[in-house]
Amino acid sequence: MRIEEICCGSYTAKINLSRGANCLSIRKGEYEILREPDYSRELDNPYLYGMPILFPVNRISGGSFEFEGSEYKFPINEPETNCHLHGMIHQSEFKVSYKDESRIVCTYMPGSDDFFVKAGNNYKIEIEYMLKNDGFYQRVSIENLSDKNMPVMLGFHTTFNTLFAGGNKEDTYVYTEIEEEYERNMKNYLPTGKIPEFDSVSYALLNGCFKPFENPISRHYKASKSGKMVIYDKQNNLSMVYENDEKYKFRLIFNRGEYVCLEPQNVMANCANSPFSREKTGFDYIKPGKVKTYYSKISICEGDMRS
Repeated sequence: MRIEEICCGSYTAKINLSRGANCLSIRKGEYEILREPDYSRELDNPYLYGMPILFPVNRISGGSFEFEGSEYKFPINEPETNCHLHGMIHQSEFKVSYKDESRIVCTYMPGSDDFFVKAGNNYKIEIEYMLKNDGFYQRVSIENLSDKNMPVMLGFHTTFNTLFAGGNKEDTYVYTEIEEEYERNMKNYLPTGKIPEFDSVSYALLNGCFKPFENPISRHYKASKSGKMVIYDKQNNLSMVYENDEKYKFRLIFNRGEYVCLEPQNVMANCANSPFSREKTGFDYIKPGKVKTYYSKISICEGDMRS
């Protein structure tokens, strides 16, 4: 296990290179922004600590899909739903290609056993983490090193510490910029093809009055506006603000009391096999020799940023 640290001003971050360059910790002074693991026991938990990379993101029904005459096959690692879930890169070793006090660049090159490589796509993933006085910045670049188009299904299972500033449960709220929900079969968590009208939960998220300790949910949405997501601590009048590149068109929102997962993803769950069209699901690809880059920022701000 190899953990690297960076810092700038009051911000610090820890990155686990041994497990997908997962940023396990972001702190601003005494504030613990991400849900951190028990470092003695739980570093291998793939999803509910830090912000692990998901590639390919979310579930793929039957573990396979077809794209431009090639079959992409992944192991069924969630047998109860007959799906492949979240890829394997979150378990993989990344190397450091650059590091200074406030910035680190982590690189992954797949081996011959990689499931995209087996389908004819060689590639490189580069994750840059940088701290500035105004927050934490992430850049993810995926380069297609093959001679054919490569599907790109990227997301992060970003898991926030709900009481990041030590406030109380009653005065903690979540705000998300969303415009459309996708109904899912909650036995296999795959979109059904239905788009329900917003209910009280969706409106609460949209209006910034969702109380995460009172309402455990798992919802899938399309992002709207800039796609900003906020956890607001009314007691301390502080906002944890998560801003994502517009290429992260979709959201999965999942919470269980002490943690809230605000998950950006560039495609809908099961985008290749969905009852929706691939255009609707945001199915995307990278041309040969090209790079796609995705940006995010996390910061703590004084005041109410739920608008």
